Amino acid sequence: MNLHIVPDNVFTNRFYENIVELGILDKNRIIVRSSSEKYVHIKHDIVGAPMYSAEFDSYVGDLSQYEKVFIHMFLPLMYRWVAKNSFKELNWMIWGADLYNLPTNDLDLYDRLTYKKYVRYKWSLNNLLYLLKIRFTNSIYKKEAYGKVDNVLTWMTSEFNFACTHLPLSKRVKHKFFFYENKFAYETLDKYSQEGHATKSDIPTIIIGNSSTATLNHIDVVNYLQENAIKANLLIPVSYGDKHYADFLRRNLLFYTYGKVELVDRYMAFEEYVTFLMSADAIIMYNTRPQGYGNIFIMMYLEKPVILNEKNISVADLDKNSLKWYSISDLQKNRELQVSGNRKAVTELLSHQRLLKTYSDLFS
Repeated sequence: MNLHIVPDNVFTNRFYENIVELGILDKNRIIVRSSSEKYVHIKHDIVGAPMYSAEFDSYVGDLSQYEKVFIHMFLPLMYRWVAKNSFKELNWMIWGADLYNLPTNDLDLYDRLTYKKYVRYKWSLNNLLYLLKIRFTNSIYKKEAYGKVDNVLTWMTSEFNFACTHLPLSKRVKHKFFFYENKFAYETLDKYSQEGHATKSDIPTIIIGNSSTATLNHIDVVNYLQENAIKANLLIPVSYGDKHYADFLRRNLLFYTYGKVELVDRYMAFEEYVTFLMSADAIIMYNTRPQGYGNIFIMMYLEKPVILNEKNISVADLDKNSLKWYSISDLQKNRELQVSGNRKAVTELLSHQRLLKTYSDLFS
């Protein structure tokens, strides 16, 4: 029997569905760590309770019964629980925020203008209280907790290396391949044809980012386009993320004069969102940490140009897997950005069949 401690998140739905598809739910106990009476994102009948509650402990039971324990999103508030328990094998499935957004690792995530105009002035009472709660209840357990991790699960070798160099993981820790699937497998995107979705305007349409998140460095991107007189109509999704940052973008992107700027704040179902991506000529994801890879891989599968920050630590993994990406400087060259071959590369790396094989190896 395996134990999975999961967050209330849309990716948990797909994880659960793949476990069911393989017929191995009886070998995997899934518990949602949640303090809410009702889930916000999870649609399935999965038990859940707050960490450190008697109810949570009753769902978990005796940890010695589990051959493997998987923590999906290892947040600092879990340090104490991990440190005070014993495991036959402990696995950490990286989500991103549980690595790059840690107080000790939240460095070099912002380009110059984003940091100067937004980050250094950002202050949140809730964030301060959260950090104080971590400091006084869990920080003393940090080293012991990470020292118990046997395997780190991610599709990126670069992400595993980042974790090893920035956190007190033991020397015995190993990397295992795993990825979270979108609501639908990438192969289902075949029904979306390039025909009928091409931009009809002489000015290209470019999507910048996937959310209202400062680590996407929106203002630095738009400033680069302005300084280099690059013409484009810009679509900036802000339907989820930091509302204050979205308001900041509304006030501070008015300087761009080489095309329209539209902040897209409406919620879109998956099918509508794919059509939205198809309507663009390219997407710019200017984060330095891995982020928004669902969007990146969808665009790559659709063979749309993906423009990344050259400082992004994950580009080496893209190169290793023959996934074509571009630097923002390529936009100055006034040439068509060719991406032929990305569909095949995405399929080979992240196909549903490969995922099921991975699930079988890890969770059976």
